[in-house]
Amino acid sequence: MTKGALRLFIILIILVPVGIYFVAWDYYAINIPKWDDHPLKGFIVNFATADNWKDKISILYKQHNEHRIAITRLISWIDFSLFGTLNYRHLMLAGNLLLLGILPLWHILLKNNKKPLFALVPVPFILLTLGMWENMYWGMASIQNFGVVTFAVWTIYLCVNPKNWLFALSIPVALLTVSTSPNGFFVFPIGALLIFLTGNRKRLALFLATAAAAIFLYFHSYTRVESNPVAKASVLQIIKGYMAFLGSFAESFPVLDNFRVCFLLGTVLFLVAVSIASTTLFRIIRNKYPVRFEKITDLFCLGTILFILGTALIVTYSRAGFGIEGLITSKYKIYSVLLLIVAYLYVVIPIRGSFLSPYITAIVFFAILFNVFNYHYHLVDAYNLRKMLISEQFNWTYKDKSLRPADDSTFAGRVVAKTPVIYDNWLPLISIAERQTYAGSSRGLIQLYDKTTFTKGEKSFKVENATFTSQRLQDSGIYILFKSKDRFYIFEASRTRNKSRKQLFLKQYYFAPGFHADIPFSKMDQGIYNVALIRQEGDQTGILFKNQKVVIPETKENKVKVNW
Repeated sequence: MTKGALRLFIILIILVPVGIYFVAWDYYAINIPKWDDHPLKGFIVNFATADNWKDKISILYKQHNEHRIAITRLISWIDFSLFGTLNYRHLMLAGNLLLLGILPLWHILLKNNKKPLFALVPVPFILLTLGMWENMYWGMASIQNFGVVTFAVWTIYLCVNPKNWLFALSIPVALLTVSTSPNGFFVFPIGALLIFLTGNRKRLALFLATAAAAIFLYFHSYTRVESNPVAKASVLQIIKGYMAFLGSFAESFPVLDNFRVCFLLGTVLFLVAVSIASTTLFRIIRNKYPVRFEKITDLFCLGTILFILGTALIVTYSRAGFGIEGLITSKYKIYSVLLLIVAYLYVVIPIRGSFLSPYITAIVFFAILFNVFNYHYHLVDAYNLRKMLISEQFNWTYKDKSLRPADDSTFAGRVVAKTPVIYDNWLPLISIAERQTYAGSSRGLIQLYDKTTFTKGEKSFKVENATFTSQRLQDSGIYILFKSKDRFYIFEASRTRNKSRKQLFLKQYYFAPGFHADIPFSKMDQGIYNVALIRQEGDQTGILFKNQKVVIPETKENKVKVNW
Protein backbone atom coordinates (compact mmCIF):
# COMPACT_ATOMS: atom_id res chain seq x y z
CA MET A 1 0.00 0.00 0.00
CA THR A 2 1.38 3.41 -0.99
CA LYS A 3 1.86 6.16 1.57
CA GLY A 4 -0.98 8.18 0.04
CA ALA A 5 -3.38 5.23 0.15
CA LEU A 6 -2.35 4.39 3.72
CA ARG A 7 -2.90 7.99 4.80
CA LEU A 8 -6.37 8.01 3.19
CA PHE A 9 -7.20 4.72 4.94
CA ILE A 10 -6.17 6.13 8.32
CA ILE A 11 -8.21 9.30 7.72
CA LEU A 12 -11.25 7.13 6.98
CA ILE A 13 -10.70 5.23 10.24
CA ILE A 14 -10.52 8.54 12.14
CA LEU A 15 -13.78 9.64 10.50
CA VAL A 16 -15.61 6.44 11.56
CA PRO A 17 -16.23 7.51 15.21
CA VAL A 18 -17.05 11.03 13.99
CA GLY A 19 -19.68 9.64 11.63
CA ILE A 20 -21.15 7.28 14.23
CA TYR A 21 -21.33 10.12 16.75
CA PHE A 22 -23.30 12.43 14.47
CA VAL A 23 -25.58 9.64 13.21
CA ALA A 24 -26.46 8.86 16.84
CA TRP A 25 -26.92 12.57 17.50
CA ASP A 26 -29.21 13.00 14.49
CA TYR A 27 -31.34 10.01 15.51
CA TYR A 28 -32.25 11.34 18.96
CA ALA A 29 -31.81 15.13 18.73
CA ILE A 30 -35.12 16.98 18.61
CA ASN A 31 -35.99 20.66 18.35
CA ILE A 32 -37.43 21.01 21.85
CA PRO A 33 -35.90 23.30 24.50
CA LYS A 34 -34.67 21.79 27.72
CA TRP A 35 -34.64 23.83 30.94
CA ASP A 36 -32.08 26.62 30.36
CA ASP A 37 -32.83 26.60 26.63
CA HIS A 38 -36.14 28.39 27.16
CA PRO A 39 -34.74 31.88 27.94
CA LEU A 40 -33.01 31.98 24.55
CA LYS A 41 -36.37 32.79 22.97
CA GLY A 42 -36.66 35.87 25.18
CA PHE A 43 -33.08 36.81 24.32
CA ILE A 44 -33.92 36.77 20.60
CA VAL A 45 -36.90 39.06 21.17
CA ASN A 46 -34.95 41.49 23.38
CA PHE A 47 -31.89 41.51 21.11
CA ALA A 48 -33.95 42.10 17.96
CA THR A 49 -35.89 44.98 19.52
CA ALA A 50 -32.91 46.68 21.26
CA ASP A 51 -32.46 50.31 20.22
CA ASN A 52 -28.68 50.42 19.86
CA TRP A 53 -25.50 48.33 19.99
CA LYS A 54 -24.80 49.27 23.61
CA ASP A 55 -28.12 47.74 24.62
CA LYS A 56 -27.48 44.71 22.39
CA ILE A 57 -24.11 44.03 24.03
CA SER A 58 -25.70 44.42 27.46
CA ILE A 59 -28.40 41.88 26.50
CA LEU A 60 -25.78 39.53 25.05
CA TYR A 61 -23.76 39.53 28.29
CA LYS A 62 -26.68 39.67 30.73
CA GLN A 63 -26.34 37.17 33.55
CA HIS A 64 -27.92 33.75 33.15
CA ASN A 65 -28.07 32.74 36.80
CA GLU A 66 -24.38 32.88 37.81
CA HIS A 67 -23.17 32.53 34.22
CA ARG A 68 -22.73 34.83 31.25
CA ILE A 69 -23.49 32.73 28.18
CA ALA A 70 -22.66 35.28 25.48
CA ILE A 71 -21.36 32.72 22.96
CA THR A 72 -24.49 30.58 23.30
CA ARG A 73 -26.65 33.65 22.75
CA LEU A 74 -24.55 34.84 19.83
CA ILE A 75 -24.87 31.47 18.08
CA SER A 76 -28.61 31.55 18.78
CA TRP A 77 -28.86 34.95 17.13
CA ILE A 78 -26.83 33.79 14.13
CA ASP A 79 -29.14 30.80 13.74
CA PHE A 80 -32.21 33.02 13.94
CA SER A 81 -30.72 35.50 11.44
CA LEU A 82 -29.83 32.78 8.92
CA PHE A 83 -33.02 30.71 9.09
CA GLY A 84 -35.64 33.16 10.34
CA THR A 85 -36.36 30.97 13.39
CA LEU A 86 -34.44 29.51 16.32
CA ASN A 87 -33.85 25.76 16.06
CA TYR A 88 -32.46 24.01 19.13
CA ARG A 89 -31.09 21.18 17.01
CA HIS A 90 -28.85 23.75 15.33
CA LEU A 91 -27.54 24.83 18.73
CA MET A 92 -26.80 21.21 19.65
CA LEU A 93 -25.02 20.77 16.33
CA ALA A 94 -22.93 23.90 16.96
CA GLY A 95 -21.87 22.60 20.37
CA ASN A 96 -20.97 19.17 19.04
CA LEU A 97 -18.97 20.73 16.20
CA LEU A 98 -17.09 22.79 18.80
CA LEU A 99 -16.15 19.52 20.50
CA LEU A 100 -14.58 18.36 17.23
CA GLY A 101 -12.16 21.29 17.54
CA ILE A 102 -10.12 19.22 20.00
CA LEU A 103 -9.12 16.72 17.29
CA PRO A 104 -7.00 19.05 15.09
CA LEU A 105 -5.17 20.28 18.21
CA TRP A 106 -4.25 16.72 19.20
CA HIS A 107 -3.15 16.12 15.60
CA ILE A 108 -0.83 19.14 15.82
CA LEU A 109 0.64 17.92 19.12
CA LEU A 110 1.28 14.42 17.83
CA LYS A 111 2.57 15.51 14.42
CA ASN A 112 5.04 18.03 15.85
CA ASN A 113 6.29 15.36 18.22
CA LYS A 114 7.15 13.25 15.16
CA LYS A 115 4.26 10.82 15.55
CA PRO A 116 2.46 9.35 12.53
CA LEU A 117 -1.18 10.12 11.72
CA PHE A 118 -2.01 6.63 13.01
CA ALA A 119 -1.28 7.89 16.54
CA LEU A 120 -4.38 10.10 16.34
CA VAL A 121 -6.75 7.15 15.72
CA PRO A 122 -7.56 6.36 19.42
CA VAL A 123 -8.47 9.98 20.24
CA PRO A 124 -11.83 10.30 18.40
CA PHE A 125 -12.88 6.84 19.62
CA ILE A 126 -12.30 8.03 23.21
CA LEU A 127 -13.58 11.58 22.77
CA LEU A 128 -16.73 11.08 20.66
CA THR A 129 -19.13 8.75 22.43
CA LEU A 130 -22.68 8.69 23.70
CA GLY A 131 -21.25 8.97 27.21
CA MET A 132 -21.78 12.73 26.99
CA TRP A 133 -25.41 12.34 25.88
CA GLU A 134 -26.79 15.14 28.05
CA ASN A 135 -24.64 17.80 26.41
CA MET A 136 -25.14 16.23 22.97
CA TYR A 137 -28.91 16.76 23.11
CA TRP A 138 -29.13 20.04 25.03
CA GLY A 139 -28.62 23.20 22.98
CA MET A 140 -27.34 25.63 25.60
CA ALA A 141 -25.31 23.04 27.54
CA SER A 142 -23.77 21.68 24.35
CA ILE A 143 -22.29 25.05 23.39
CA GLN A 144 -21.35 26.01 26.95
CA ASN A 145 -19.86 22.74 28.22
CA PHE A 146 -18.18 21.61 25.01
CA GLY A 147 -17.28 25.10 23.82
CA VAL A 148 -15.47 26.17 26.99
CA VAL A 149 -13.26 23.07 26.90
CA THR A 150 -12.31 23.51 23.24
CA PHE A 151 -11.63 27.24 23.59
CA ALA A 152 -9.66 26.63 26.81
CA VAL A 153 -7.28 24.03 25.38
CA TRP A 154 -6.68 26.15 22.28
CA THR A 155 -5.99 29.21 24.46
CA ILE A 156 -3.45 27.22 26.47
CA TYR A 157 -1.73 25.97 23.33
CA LEU A 158 -1.67 29.34 21.56
CA CYS A 159 -0.41 31.35 24.53
CA VAL A 160 2.77 29.22 24.83
CA ASN A 161 3.50 28.99 21.13
CA PRO A 162 6.72 30.81 20.15
CA LYS A 163 5.12 32.30 17.05
CA ASN A 164 3.91 35.81 17.87
CA TRP A 165 0.84 35.70 15.63
CA LEU A 166 -0.34 32.52 17.36
CA PHE A 167 0.19 34.09 20.78
CA ALA A 168 -1.78 37.13 19.59
CA LEU A 169 -4.59 34.77 18.60
CA SER A 170 -4.69 33.39 22.15
CA ILE A 171 -6.07 36.73 23.42
CA PRO A 172 -9.40 36.66 21.50
CA VAL A 173 -9.71 32.91 22.06
CA ALA A 174 -9.30 33.47 25.82
CA LEU A 175 -12.07 36.06 25.68
CA LEU A 176 -14.27 33.57 23.84
CA THR A 177 -13.52 31.06 26.60
CA VAL A 178 -14.71 33.31 29.44
CA SER A 179 -17.72 34.36 27.36
CA THR A 180 -18.77 30.73 27.12
CA SER A 181 -18.66 29.53 30.74
CA PRO A 182 -17.33 30.95 34.04
CA ASN A 183 -14.74 28.18 34.55
CA GLY A 184 -13.12 29.60 31.42
CA PHE A 185 -11.52 32.16 33.75
CA PHE A 186 -9.04 29.45 34.71
CA VAL A 187 -7.23 30.12 31.41
CA PHE A 188 -5.98 33.47 32.69
CA PRO A 189 -4.04 32.34 35.80
CA ILE A 190 -2.98 29.15 34.03
CA GLY A 191 -1.92 31.03 30.90
CA ALA A 192 -0.05 33.60 32.98
CA LEU A 193 1.80 30.84 34.85
CA LEU A 194 2.80 29.12 31.60
CA ILE A 195 3.96 32.36 29.99
CA PHE A 196 5.94 33.15 33.16
CA LEU A 197 7.66 29.77 32.82
CA THR A 198 8.67 30.68 29.25
CA GLY A 199 10.34 33.86 30.57
CA ASN A 200 8.63 36.22 28.09
CA ARG A 201 7.81 39.33 30.16
CA LYS A 202 6.14 41.29 27.35
CA ARG A 203 3.70 38.48 26.67
CA LEU A 204 3.03 38.08 30.37
CA ALA A 205 2.22 41.78 30.76
CA LEU A 206 -0.15 41.73 27.78
CA PHE A 207 -1.88 38.56 28.97
CA LEU A 208 -2.30 39.90 32.51
CA ALA A 209 -3.69 43.19 31.18
CA THR A 210 -6.22 41.26 29.12
CA ALA A 211 -7.13 39.18 32.16
CA ALA A 212 -7.65 42.28 34.31
CA ALA A 213 -9.87 43.90 31.66
CA ALA A 214 -11.90 40.69 31.21
CA ILE A 215 -12.41 40.26 34.96
CA PHE A 216 -13.48 43.89 35.37
CA LEU A 217 -15.97 43.76 32.50
CA TYR A 218 -17.33 40.37 33.52
CA PHE A 219 -17.98 41.29 37.14
CA HIS A 220 -19.05 44.87 36.51
CA SER A 221 -22.74 44.95 37.48
CA TYR A 222 -22.52 41.26 38.44
CA THR A 223 -25.01 40.26 41.14
CA ARG A 224 -24.88 37.23 43.40
CA VAL A 225 -27.54 34.69 42.50
CA GLU A 226 -29.08 32.08 44.77
CA SER A 227 -30.07 29.68 42.02
CA ASN A 228 -29.51 26.54 44.06
CA PRO A 229 -30.00 25.73 47.75
CA VAL A 230 -26.79 25.45 49.77
CA ALA A 231 -25.81 21.84 50.40
CA LYS A 232 -22.65 21.29 52.42
CA ALA A 233 -20.56 18.18 51.84
CA SER A 234 -18.09 16.55 54.21
CA VAL A 235 -14.39 16.38 53.39
CA LEU A 236 -14.73 12.65 52.69
CA GLN A 237 -17.63 13.26 50.31
CA ILE A 238 -15.62 15.91 48.46
CA ILE A 239 -12.61 13.60 48.10
CA LYS A 240 -14.72 10.66 46.91
CA GLY A 241 -16.72 12.90 44.58
CA TYR A 242 -13.55 14.51 43.21
CA MET A 243 -11.98 11.17 42.30
CA ALA A 244 -15.24 9.88 40.84
CA PHE A 245 -15.56 13.07 38.78
CA LEU A 246 -12.10 12.48 37.29
CA GLY A 247 -12.89 8.82 36.61
CA SER A 248 -16.41 9.31 35.26
CA PHE A 249 -15.22 8.23 31.80
CA ALA A 250 -15.48 4.65 33.15
CA GLU A 251 -19.19 4.78 34.02
CA SER A 252 -20.07 2.59 31.01
CA PHE A 253 -17.68 -0.23 31.94
CA PRO A 254 -19.57 -3.55 32.30
CA VAL A 255 -19.26 -3.86 36.09
CA LEU A 256 -21.87 -4.03 38.82
CA ASP A 257 -20.76 -0.96 40.82
CA ASN A 258 -20.23 1.84 38.30
CA PHE A 259 -19.57 4.55 40.88
CA ARG A 260 -16.92 2.43 42.56
CA VAL A 261 -15.01 1.85 39.32
CA CYS A 262 -15.22 5.58 38.52
CA PHE A 263 -13.79 6.36 41.98
CA LEU A 264 -10.95 3.83 41.65
CA LEU A 265 -9.96 4.76 38.10
CA GLY A 266 -10.36 8.45 38.95
CA THR A 267 -7.88 8.00 41.79
CA VAL A 268 -5.44 6.32 39.40
CA LEU A 269 -5.94 9.06 36.80
CA PHE A 270 -5.44 11.75 39.47
CA LEU A 271 -2.13 10.19 40.49
CA VAL A 272 -1.12 9.97 36.83
CA ALA A 273 -2.06 13.63 36.35
CA VAL A 274 -0.04 14.70 39.39
CA SER A 275 2.91 12.65 38.17
CA ILE A 276 2.72 14.20 34.69
CA ALA A 277 2.35 17.72 36.09
CA SER A 278 5.25 17.41 38.54
CA THR A 279 7.70 15.80 36.11
CA THR A 280 6.65 18.24 33.41
CA LEU A 281 7.18 21.22 35.70
CA PHE A 282 10.62 19.88 36.62
CA ARG A 283 11.61 19.57 32.95
CA ILE A 284 10.29 23.06 32.17
CA ILE A 285 12.33 24.61 35.00
CA ARG A 286 15.48 22.77 33.86
CA ASN A 287 14.72 23.93 30.30
CA LYS A 288 16.90 21.35 28.58
CA TYR A 289 14.94 20.36 25.52
CA PRO A 290 16.63 18.98 22.40
CA VAL A 291 13.51 19.88 20.37
CA ARG A 292 11.58 23.14 20.94
CA PHE A 293 8.15 21.56 20.50
CA GLU A 294 8.76 19.20 23.41
CA LYS A 295 8.64 22.20 25.72
CA ILE A 296 5.44 23.46 24.08
CA THR A 297 3.89 20.04 24.64
CA ASP A 298 4.93 20.02 28.29
CA LEU A 299 3.57 23.52 28.86
CA PHE A 300 0.31 22.65 27.11
CA CYS A 301 -0.22 19.44 29.06
CA LEU A 302 0.63 21.12 32.38
CA GLY A 303 -1.87 23.89 31.65
CA THR A 304 -4.61 21.49 30.53
CA ILE A 305 -4.17 19.31 33.61
CA LEU A 306 -4.43 22.37 35.87
CA PHE A 307 -7.59 23.46 34.01
CA ILE A 308 -9.19 20.03 34.49
CA LEU A 309 -8.19 19.64 38.15
CA GLY A 310 -9.31 23.19 38.95
CA THR A 311 -12.70 22.75 37.26
CA ALA A 312 -13.15 19.38 39.01
CA LEU A 313 -12.51 21.02 42.38
CA ILE A 314 -15.04 23.81 41.80
CA VAL A 315 -17.75 21.44 40.55
CA THR A 316 -17.16 18.91 43.32
CA TYR A 317 -17.18 21.52 46.07
CA SER A 318 -20.43 23.08 44.82
CA ARG A 319 -22.28 19.88 43.90
CA ALA A 320 -21.08 17.11 46.24
CA GLY A 321 -23.63 18.10 48.89
CA PHE A 322 -26.46 17.12 46.52
CA GLY A 323 -25.11 13.56 46.25
CA ILE A 324 -21.71 12.45 45.01
CA GLU A 325 -23.31 10.00 42.55
CA GLY A 326 -24.35 13.03 40.51
CA LEU A 327 -20.70 13.91 39.89
CA ILE A 328 -20.32 11.15 37.30
CA THR A 329 -23.20 12.52 35.25
CA SER A 330 -22.64 12.93 31.53
CA LYS A 331 -22.75 16.74 31.75
CA TYR A 332 -19.30 16.80 33.41
CA LYS A 333 -17.76 13.77 31.70
CA ILE A 334 -15.87 15.82 29.09
CA TYR A 335 -13.27 16.74 31.75
CA SER A 336 -12.60 13.11 32.65
CA VAL A 337 -12.29 12.18 28.97
CA LEU A 338 -10.01 15.18 28.33
CA LEU A 339 -7.72 14.08 31.16
CA LEU A 340 -7.65 10.59 29.65
CA ILE A 341 -6.51 11.81 26.23
CA VAL A 342 -3.88 14.08 27.85
CA ALA A 343 -2.54 10.98 29.61
CA TYR A 344 -2.56 9.23 26.22
CA LEU A 345 -0.11 11.84 24.91
CA TYR A 346 2.35 10.90 27.65
CA VAL A 347 1.95 7.24 26.82
CA VAL A 348 2.48 7.49 23.08
CA ILE A 349 4.90 10.39 22.60
CA PRO A 350 7.91 8.80 24.39
CA ILE A 351 7.64 5.56 22.35
CA ARG A 352 10.23 5.21 19.61
CA GLY A 353 11.15 2.64 16.99
CA SER A 354 9.34 -0.53 15.96
CA PHE A 355 7.33 -0.71 19.19
CA LEU A 356 5.25 2.34 18.21
CA SER A 357 2.82 0.75 15.73
CA PRO A 358 1.86 -2.35 17.76
CA TYR A 359 1.60 -0.21 20.90
CA ILE A 360 -0.84 2.19 19.22
CA THR A 361 -2.73 -0.74 17.69
CA ALA A 362 -3.35 -2.17 21.17
CA ILE A 363 -4.55 1.23 22.40
CA VAL A 364 -6.83 1.53 19.35
CA PHE A 365 -8.40 -1.81 20.25
CA PHE A 366 -9.19 -0.66 23.80
CA ALA A 367 -10.40 2.73 22.53
CA ILE A 368 -12.86 1.02 20.17
CA LEU A 369 -14.02 -1.24 23.01
CA PHE A 370 -14.51 1.85 25.20
CA ASN A 371 -16.51 3.46 22.39
CA VAL A 372 -18.76 0.41 22.04
CA PHE A 373 -19.36 0.22 25.80
CA ASN A 374 -20.48 3.85 25.84
CA TYR A 375 -22.99 3.49 23.00
CA HIS A 376 -24.50 0.34 24.47
CA TYR A 377 -24.67 1.72 28.00
CA HIS A 378 -25.93 5.25 27.35
CA LEU A 379 -28.37 4.63 24.49
CA VAL A 380 -31.11 4.16 27.11
CA ASP A 381 -30.32 7.63 28.53
CA ALA A 382 -30.68 9.28 25.12
CA TYR A 383 -33.93 7.38 24.54
CA ASN A 384 -35.43 8.44 27.90
CA LEU A 385 -34.35 12.07 27.43
CA ARG A 386 -36.04 12.37 24.03
CA LYS A 387 -39.30 10.96 25.42
CA MET A 388 -39.15 13.36 28.37
CA LEU A 389 -38.74 16.37 26.08
CA ILE A 390 -41.65 15.25 23.88
CA SER A 391 -43.92 14.79 26.90
CA GLU A 392 -42.99 18.15 28.41
CA GLN A 393 -43.66 19.99 25.17
CA PHE A 394 -47.09 18.37 24.85
CA ASN A 395 -48.02 19.51 28.36
CA TRP A 396 -47.06 23.15 27.85
CA THR A 397 -48.57 23.25 24.35
CA TYR A 398 -52.08 21.87 24.95
CA LYS A 399 -53.78 23.59 27.85
CA ASP A 400 -57.40 22.40 27.31
CA LYS A 401 -59.49 19.56 25.90
CA SER A 402 -59.62 21.08 22.41
CA LEU A 403 -56.03 19.92 21.79
CA ARG A 404 -55.39 23.09 19.85
CA PRO A 405 -52.29 25.13 20.74
CA ALA A 406 -52.80 28.76 21.66
CA ASP A 407 -52.65 31.00 18.59
CA ASP A 408 -49.64 33.20 19.30
CA SER A 409 -49.08 35.47 16.31
CA THR A 410 -46.68 37.77 18.17
CA PHE A 411 -42.98 38.01 17.31
CA ALA A 412 -42.15 35.90 20.37
CA GLY A 413 -44.57 33.22 19.22
CA ARG A 414 -42.78 32.92 15.88
CA VAL A 415 -39.20 32.76 17.18
CA VAL A 416 -38.81 28.98 17.59
CA ALA A 417 -38.95 26.76 14.50
CA LYS A 418 -41.94 24.43 14.29
CA THR A 419 -40.97 20.78 14.10
CA PRO A 420 -43.17 17.68 13.61
CA VAL A 421 -43.37 15.61 16.80
CA ILE A 422 -44.69 12.08 17.31
CA TYR A 423 -47.66 13.33 19.38
CA ASP A 424 -49.00 15.16 16.30
CA ASN A 425 -50.24 11.71 15.20
CA TRP A 426 -51.81 11.06 18.59
CA LEU A 427 -54.15 14.05 18.72
CA PRO A 428 -57.09 12.53 16.77
CA LEU A 429 -56.57 9.19 18.54
CA ILE A 430 -56.71 10.85 21.98
CA SER A 431 -60.09 12.37 21.12
CA ILE A 432 -61.36 8.97 19.94
CA ALA A 433 -60.02 7.19 23.03
CA GLU A 434 -61.73 9.73 25.27
CA ARG A 435 -65.10 8.77 23.75
CA GLN A 436 -64.71 4.99 23.41
CA THR A 437 -61.85 4.17 25.86
CA TYR A 438 -59.48 2.95 23.14
CA ALA A 439 -58.10 4.03 19.79
CA GLY A 440 -55.56 2.81 17.28
CA SER A 441 -53.93 -0.58 17.49
CA SER A 442 -55.20 -2.33 20.63
CA ARG A 443 -53.51 -5.69 20.01
CA GLY A 444 -52.06 -6.82 23.34
CA LEU A 445 -52.74 -3.44 24.94
CA ILE A 446 -55.38 -4.82 27.34
CA GLN A 447 -52.96 -7.44 28.66
CA LEU A 448 -50.24 -4.78 28.95
CA TYR A 449 -52.57 -2.55 30.98
CA ASP A 450 -53.58 -5.43 33.26
CA LYS A 451 -49.93 -6.24 34.01
CA THR A 452 -49.17 -2.61 34.90
CA THR A 453 -49.53 -1.38 38.47
CA PHE A 454 -50.68 2.13 39.36
CA THR A 455 -49.87 3.45 42.83
CA LYS A 456 -50.72 6.79 44.38
CA GLY A 457 -48.02 7.91 46.78
CA GLU A 458 -47.76 10.87 49.11
CA LYS A 459 -46.37 13.26 46.49
CA SER A 460 -46.45 11.35 43.23
CA PHE A 461 -48.23 8.77 41.10
CA LYS A 462 -46.21 5.68 40.20
CA VAL A 463 -46.67 3.42 37.19
CA GLU A 464 -44.70 0.18 36.97
CA ASN A 465 -44.56 -2.78 34.62
CA ALA A 466 -42.14 -5.73 34.68
CA THR A 467 -43.08 -7.58 31.49
CA PHE A 468 -42.94 -5.11 28.57
CA THR A 469 -40.17 -6.34 26.24
CA SER A 470 -40.13 -4.13 23.14
CA GLN A 471 -36.65 -3.15 21.90
CA ARG A 472 -37.81 -0.46 19.47
CA LEU A 473 -35.94 2.84 19.74
CA GLN A 474 -36.41 6.59 19.24
CA ASP A 475 -40.07 7.52 19.96
CA SER A 476 -41.38 3.99 20.50
CA GLY A 477 -42.35 2.83 23.96
CA ILE A 478 -44.96 3.64 26.58
CA TYR A 479 -46.40 7.01 27.57
CA ILE A 480 -48.90 7.72 30.36
CA LEU A 481 -51.98 9.78 29.38
CA PHE A 482 -54.03 11.62 32.02
CA LYS A 483 -57.51 13.01 31.26
CA SER A 484 -59.56 15.32 33.45
CA LYS A 485 -62.67 17.34 32.65
CA ASP A 486 -60.43 20.25 31.66
CA ARG A 487 -57.33 18.93 29.89
CA PHE A 488 -54.86 16.15 29.05
CA TYR A 489 -51.34 15.44 30.27
CA ILE A 490 -48.75 13.04 28.86
CA PHE A 491 -45.74 11.70 30.76
CA GLU A 492 -43.03 9.39 29.53
CA ALA A 493 -42.53 5.90 30.91
CA SER A 494 -38.80 5.35 31.29
CA ARG A 495 -36.90 2.16 30.52
CA THR A 496 -33.88 0.77 32.35
CA ARG A 497 -30.79 -0.66 30.68
CA ASN A 498 -30.36 -4.38 30.25
CA LYS A 499 -27.82 -5.72 32.74
CA SER A 500 -27.34 -8.99 30.84
CA ARG A 501 -24.10 -8.44 28.92
CA LYS A 502 -24.83 -11.41 26.66
CA GLN A 503 -28.21 -10.06 25.60
CA LEU A 504 -26.89 -6.51 25.37
CA PHE A 505 -23.85 -7.11 23.17
CA LEU A 506 -24.91 -10.19 21.20
CA LYS A 507 -28.65 -9.64 20.72
CA GLN A 508 -28.75 -5.82 21.00
CA TYR A 509 -31.37 -6.00 23.77
CA TYR A 510 -30.76 -2.53 25.20
CA PHE A 511 -33.73 -2.45 27.57
CA ALA A 512 -34.53 -4.61 30.54
CA PRO A 513 -38.13 -5.87 30.63
CA GLY A 514 -40.70 -3.39 31.89
CA PHE A 515 -41.08 0.36 32.26
CA HIS A 516 -41.67 2.81 35.08
CA ALA A 517 -42.81 6.36 35.77
CA ASP A 518 -42.85 8.46 38.94
CA ILE A 519 -45.01 11.50 38.20
CA PRO A 520 -45.04 14.32 40.79
CA PHE A 521 -48.45 15.76 41.61
CA SER A 522 -46.91 19.22 41.19
CA LYS A 523 -46.67 18.61 37.43
CA MET A 524 -50.48 18.56 37.08
CA ASP A 525 -53.43 20.74 38.00
CA GLN A 526 -55.71 19.63 40.80
CA GLY A 527 -58.50 17.29 39.69
CA ILE A 528 -59.77 13.78 39.03
CA TYR A 529 -57.98 12.04 36.16
CA ASN A 530 -58.58 8.90 34.14
CA VAL A 531 -55.31 7.15 33.30
CA ALA A 532 -54.50 5.61 29.92
CA LEU A 533 -51.49 3.93 28.38
CA ILE A 534 -50.17 5.04 25.02
CA ARG A 535 -48.10 2.38 23.28
CA GLN A 536 -46.00 3.47 20.31
CA GLU A 537 -44.53 0.60 18.26
CA GLY A 538 -42.82 1.99 15.19
CA ASP A 539 -45.63 3.63 13.21
CA GLN A 540 -48.38 1.91 15.19
CA THR A 541 -50.10 3.72 18.07
CA GLY A 542 -52.50 2.30 20.62
CA ILE A 543 -54.31 4.19 23.40
CA LEU A 544 -56.36 2.50 26.12
CA PHE A 545 -58.33 3.83 29.09
CA LYS A 546 -59.64 1.31 31.64
CA ASN A 547 -61.00 1.82 35.13
CA GLN A 548 -57.88 3.46 36.61
CA LYS A 549 -58.45 6.90 38.15
CA VAL A 550 -56.40 9.15 40.38
CA VAL A 551 -57.25 12.25 42.41
CA ILE A 552 -54.50 14.86 42.14
CA PRO A 553 -54.44 17.21 45.15
CA GLU A 554 -53.54 20.86 44.97
CA THR A 555 -49.76 21.20 45.20
CA LYS A 556 -47.18 23.87 44.52
CA GLU A 557 -44.06 23.19 42.51
CA ASN A 558 -40.84 24.43 44.11
CA LYS A 559 -39.24 26.60 41.49
CA VAL A 560 -35.55 27.44 41.40
CA LYS A 561 -34.82 31.16 41.54
CA VAL A 562 -33.65 32.50 38.19
CA ASN A 563 -32.74 35.91 36.80
CA TRP A 564 -33.92 35.48 33.24
